[in-house]
This record gives sequence, C-alpha cells and structure tokens, in this order.
Amino acid sequence: MRSMPDILAAKRDGNVLTADDFQFICNNINHIQREQLGAFLMACQINGMSPIETSNLTLAMLNAGEKMEQQTGRVDKHSTGGVGDKMSIILAPALRAAGATIPMLAGRGLAHTGGTIDKLEAIPGFNTGLSINEMRSNPCFISRQTDDIAPADRILYSIRDITATVPQIGLITASIISKKAAEGLERLVLDVKCGNAAFMQTRENAVALAKSMVATGNSLGMKVTAQVTEMDNPIGRMYGNSHEIVECIQCLKGHGPADTMELVYAQAEALGYEIQASINDGSALKEFKEMCKRQNVDSDVVSQLISEPWSVLDRAPVSTDIIAQNSGYISQINALTIGEVLCKLGAGRTGENPDIDHGVGAELLVEIGDEIIAGEAWIRFDTVKR
Repeated sequence: MRSMPDILAAKRDGNVLTADDFQFICNNINHIQREQLGAFLMACQINGMSPIETSNLTLAMLNAGEKMEQQTGRVDKHSTGGVGDKMSIILAPALRAAGATIPMLAGRGLAHTGGTIDKLEAIPGFNTGLSINEMRSNPCFISRQTDDIAPADRILYSIRDITATVPQIGLITASIISKKAAEGLERLVLDVKCGNAAFMQTRENAVALAKSMVATGNSLGMKVTAQVTEMDNPIGRMYGNSHEIVECIQCLKGHGPADTMELVYAQAEALGYEIQASINDGSALKEFKEMCKRQNVDSDVVSQLISEPWSVLDRAPVSTDIIAQNSGYISQINALTIGEVLCKLGAGRTGENPDIDHGVGAELLVEIGDEIIAGEAWIRFDTVKR
C-alpha cells in the first residue's frame, strides 16, 4: 500500500488512483496531515476523477464507518438543494404510510439553500441526532449524519469547503452516495437541481452529476434513479425554517402548492410508490405525527403543531410587504435573490454568524402567470427588525 506522498504524486501526475489508495486515505483520515488532504482534493479538482475512482472513493468512505443492513422496502431521496425545497419532510411520512421504510440522513443549510435538519429543528424538541442503534430500530426518521457514518466524508467535506473543491463531481458523488449507501437502501431517487439558485447552474453539469451518482449508487447495489429539475424559481410559497414546516403541514393535509406536490408525487413514483391516497386519507399526516413523537417531540406540542402551527413555532415579529413597482404579469421569481436575502436576515448561516433564526422567513403572495398591479404586495418577509 502506497504512502500519502506517493498517492499525492500519482494524482498530481494525472494517474488513476487505486482502491487501496482510497482505502488508505479513508481509514487513516484522522492521522493524515490536513495539508496533504487539501492537496489530494485539489489534485482531484484539477485532474478530475474517473468513474472507477469515484466508485472506489465512495466504497472506501462507506466501509470506513457504520452501516445499516440493506433491506427490501428501504427507500430514500436526496436533493442537491434549493430555495423552498421541503420535499423530504412531506415525502418521508407519506412513503411510510404507503408501506416503505425511510432511513433518511439529511443535512443543514448551505449558503442560500435551506437544510432539512434546520427546518425540523424549528419544531420544539425535535431530536435530529439519533444514534445508529436508534436509526436501526426506527421505521421512518430524518436525522443528521452521526460521527460513525462515513466519518471520512465529514472531514473531507470540511476541507473541500475551504479549498475551493466543493464543485468536483466525483467528490460530490462520493460524499452523497456513501451516506445513502450506509442507510441500507433498496431504492434511491436523486433530485438534482439546476438553475441560478442551484449549485449546478447549467443543465449540462447537473446531468453529469446525476449520471455519476446513478452509476456509483447502482455499483453499490442500490437501484438509483435521478430527476434533473429547475431551480430558477423558488418551490412552494413559504421560505425559511418555521415557515416551511407550516407549508409541509399544509401539504400533508392535502392543501399544498401544486409545484411542491408535483415534485413529491414524482419522487414517490420514482421509488415505486403511489402516495396521493395516503395524503388524501390523512395517513401521511398521522405518520408525520408519529415521526415527531419518536424523535422526542412532546405529544401536546405535536397536536398544537398540526392544529395551529404558529402557536408552537417561532415567527419573527416584524412583517414587511414588498411592493411591485410596475404593473404586468409574473414571468419569473428569482429564487437566488430570495434565498440570499433570507440568509442575510438570519434564516441561514453566514461566515460572520453561524447561528440561524428559525422565525425569519417569507411568504410569496403571487404565482407565476398572475397579473400584478403597481402598488400591490408580492412577497411578505417576517424579520426581527425593519
């Protein structure tokens, strides 16, 4: 087995790294100098990664940590993120009501995109830090990654973030698929966003990432499909952590925005499940309540959350309507701008402030195609101060 300097020299010179090379890195991740890991990531960024390298890195990341047993009926989805992307919170209980087992590992917000974990933590008491044993015994959960699952990914990602190597497709693939494979999935659907508010801004790059993740996931024994969807316009009508929980409950009651429900139904169908019946008959909402209780939310809080969400969720005290300056028809709503504004207002993390305010958010008052008159409000922001 080669030493780290030899591995770096090989990748620097454009050679293909072996399975043993990646295994060495992942198994010794805590003992390799950070400068060497940064050099490794930059060499991958500059010289690229072949499909076999991507597959071998993913497998090495997976095998370096804890795994759940692969079982029939274990399914999940992953989105590369966007503004208003709340589908996981709706999809998980709806799939459970349709008979699936959902072991969902999710993440926090990144840049202007909201994170599923941050949204769920807006619910008082919701435990997003389940242990691996709690995950194994839970038929439907949404939790963050533990220290035991793909530990090399956590370290490599933290270094990617400060070495300008986040966009490398092979590294993205290994990061996502190693965690999903650790869930013991039979099926996985990927929602790869493209557009001005997505990390993959062009359709060409989004398709390349989708193909890489599908091929790698399939090579590990999962049945993986991908959908490439646009992220120029925000999804749904509510943005921000508490606000999106409110909209998720509306969706689970059968009153969700059409664009949101269209994505949820398409993702369920890709996993082999029809969930509209579970939405309509209330069983999806029931499973959401049960998931909240299993993850430490008090029963009284769950009841209030369903009947009157704003009685238990934080909402910033100052509401400000943004007024249209001209009359016309709504042709596009800039998701990136909305996401960046919310991030600066405290709904997301910035370099200066790692904390978030769950109560900061926005509600869209119009839809694409609507007529709007100058002087009418088109979006409402809830903020801490004017």
